[in-house]
Amino acid sequence: MVGDLNNTLKNKRIEKKLTQAKLAQMANISERQYRRIETGEQTPSVEVALLLAKALHTKVEKLFLLPSASTDGKDKN
Repeated sequence: MVGDLNNTLKNKRIEKKLTQAKLAQMANISERQYRRIETGEQTPSVEVALLLAKALHTKVEKLFLLPSASTDGKDKN
């Protein structure tokens, strides 16, 4: 289900003053893969999501949100 996962990657990356190339390098993934994840064309594996969170010094759940979690602001659990 590509595209069903919302992300805040672009906002976090800009907040940290990083280019797509630099963040991709920090997460040890290709720039192309990073661009596809940031734009929602590709859903990251768990490993890649964790690497991106680590590179941005944040929690993975702050970067990737299910559509229902990002629209109503309520925790379903």
